[in-house]
Amino acid sequence: MDVDSYEINKDTCAIINLNNEVSQIIEKNQEYLIPKKTFEVMEDSCAYYGSSYEGRLKGTKMILGCNYKLPIIIEESNDIIFFPTGGSASEKCSWISLNHVEKYEPYKGYTKVTFTEGKTIVLKMSCSSFEMQLLRATRLQNLIKKRLDK
Repeated sequence: MDVDSYEINKDTCAIINLNNEVSQIIEKNQEYLIPKKTFEVMEDSCAYYGSSYEGRLKGTKMILGCNYKLPIIIEESNDIIFFPTGGSASEKCSWISLNHVEKYEPYKGYTKVTFTEGKTIVLKMSCSSFEMQLLRATRLQNLIKKRLDK
């Protein structure tokens, strides 16, 4: 894999901010460190699938009627939706795949997330904040499915 051109795919579970220069990619069966900000991975992945991050963001705003910490549909045919752990412009923001979250629970004031393949991570955010982000992404997913079923 060329770490300079990583695109989110159906196996991507999370993009974790390690610092302002390096992101950890967690996939179902592999993990990578790449020399990119999490936001750059999001932008590059949206472009790879034929849209811009700004276009995806605008669409989410219109659908949800919200303006902050918005989930993003990376690719609709494979239902790839990611939600941020904070403000998307923040250097500390990580991104989590809606479809790979198996469970989450409080852990020492933070949130422990278990993915469908059994991998776990601890996010520096409260469980209630994580749940709000997960619910927002789920709402986006449901509204899109309703539109496609019409």
